[in-house]
Amino acid sequence: MTGEPPIYENSWQTMVRKSLLATVSEKNPLALSNGPLSQDNPAGLTRMAKHIIDLQTSSILSVADEIWLAILEIQDLMAIRNSINENHMHTEEEANKLLKATNSVQNLIEHISEQEDKYIQLTESINNNTIHLVQSYLKLVQKSGDIAEEIIDLVSKEAGINYPKQNRGVENMILHATSFNELLQFSINNTLQIHTQIEPTQLAANSLDFKRYDDFLCMQSYILLCYRYAMSRAIRTESATFDTKGLLKKIIQHKDKATALLNPEDQEKTFALEDFSKQQNTCQQLKLALDVNPDYIAKLTKKLNEVRDLSDSRKDESTEAAA
Repeated sequence: MTGEPPIYENSWQTMVRKSLLATVSEKNPLALSNGPLSQDNPAGLTRMAKHIIDLQTSSILSVADEIWLAILEIQDLMAIRNSINENHMHTEEEANKLLKATNSVQNLIEHISEQEDKYIQLTESINNNTIHLVQSYLKLVQKSGDIAEEIIDLVSKEAGINYPKQNRGVENMILHATSFNELLQFSINNTLQIHTQIEPTQLAANSLDFKRYDDFLCMQSYILLCYRYAMSRAIRTESATFDTKGLLKKIIQHKDKATALLNPEDQEKTFALEDFSKQQNTCQQLKLALDVNPDYIAKLTKKLNEVRDLSDSRKDESTEAAA
């Protein structure tokens, strides 16, 4: 569960992630597959949730190609076997050679079929966990908004300020922001720098790391406080100065409220995941089981071709009698 997701994402990773997210809702699959959890560089809580989805995406991609390649190899072997006429085996040695090759193909089919069943179970488990993750993520987003409000209330009391709440829809743009760029764009669009005398998003970035869920929540709280000040200043001609750095420090002092949102060391519980560790083990087992020795496939193909050549060199008894 550790480590950062790769910066570069190929089209397969993107496609599989979108497909996973789309399965969560039959009514509105596009909104989820193209939503925050598909962003290139999300922040905070969204970054954590997307990382888990990317881990599951990697689990699928790491074995999907091997499954289909193995199936194609079996199809090729079966095509050769089915083209062999058993009646053209005239000696016990020839018949035994065909029987051994046939049994080898059958054993390989059973082995790959077993892995295919495990792969289907793995994808079903991942689909199920994706649903749980999205549901948990949405609840945590709501909780994070409540925590941001709580931090603002505490800081406002300590600083002796009272900037009224503004339009809920506009404030939700801050509370539901899922990337640093969204906050920065909001600050620019609402000219927060003009009102606070400094670009607040960049100031917050000097002390907070948007990749961390608790730091980003503090950043949201700070931008929301700046926005309320800017609006009160515009509407009520607020004359009091805004202590940009001091208020940011006070918000950071209450970061423990944001940290309490979840336990980053127990993401399975945080996002209600089931058998997540088992998924990783299953994936590793599948990789090993699908690692069929190419020399074995080559030798089996050679044996089948030899028997087919022998079969093709002979005519049916009925044909010979007619001749």
